[in-house]
Amino acid sequence: MYFEVELSIPSGETQIVHTRDISEGGVFLLLGETPRPIIGEVVTVKIHEEAKSHGETFPSGDAVVVRQEEEGIGLAFIELELNDDF
Repeated sequence: MYFEVELSIPSGETQIVHTRDISEGGVFLLLGETPRPIIGEVVTVKIHEEAKSHGETFPSGDAVVVRQEEEGIGLAFIELELNDDF
């Protein structure tokens, strides 16, 4: 599944990134050259407003960084909520 999502990292920055994979327990985000949180940091992810306006839903909330790869990061959801309105 390919979604555009907002990623909020501990430094206070919010970035628009894309998903590569989504499962019940987590998500892999494609980050490219954007700043990356480190393994163990807690971040917040939520569906981007444009995708939401098209009726898309996405598991949103807090997640912990569990994997780093060249193209992005793997997150495990801490609290899972399926939200289509924020």
